[in-house]
Amino acid sequence: MKGKNLTQLEFTPEEAFALLNLAMTSPQKLDVFSESALHKLAAYCSQSLDRSSESAICELGRAV
Repeated sequence: MKGKNLTQLEFTPEEAFALLNLAMTSPQKLDVFSESALHKLAAYCSQSLDRSSESAICELGRAV
């Protein structure tokens, strides 16, 4: 990360799922900003699952 000028936040799917899990299992009450971020993260994770499922189905279809 050193030397990079980041204009947006980027996560790998593994990092996104880890953060989502952390936020959902936290005993602390979420503020408005955290709740908004959690909804965005959940949407990203859901889309990521959809894409990986489609990819797996395509790969299975090619293998058969």
